[in-house]
Amino acid sequence: MMIISSHHILFFSLLLLAPLVVVSYSWPSTTYRHVYVENDLGNGTLLTLHCKERNNDLGVQNLNYKEAFKFQFRSEIFGLKLYFCGLTWDGKLHWFDVYDEQRDLHFCKDLHWSINRDRPCLFNCDTQKYDCVYDYK
Repeated sequence: MMIISSHHILFFSLLLLAPLVVVSYSWPSTTYRHVYVENDLGNGTLLTLHCKERNNDLGVQNLNYKEAFKFQFRSEIFGLKLYFCGLTWDGKLHWFDVYDEQRDLHFCKDLHWSINRDRPCLFNCDTQKYDCVYDYK
């Protein structure tokens, strides 16, 4: 007859829970992330957008006022994704990091950017407001 001590029960319980902790911690790397970039420059101002990542060029997009461009990707388990966009309006080029895994990994699953003349603003899913704390480079 086998006798199971409380130490054995605790050990096996932790052994069973460990994979769940790893999976829940790594959710960003197992789901798709969505990025939306919307032209909020004003009526009549065309936004030309060119976004890319190290090995993934998303092409050139022309967005009229209130139009948005959406792309999606999976985070890499052993890599740091960085998508950046070049933005042109009124003949001037601006750019910024639309997704920086170090900055955005544990932020909202979907990133909604509002492109304004002064700076890009990112929707905060916790406060339900746009944070305009980033600058163009």
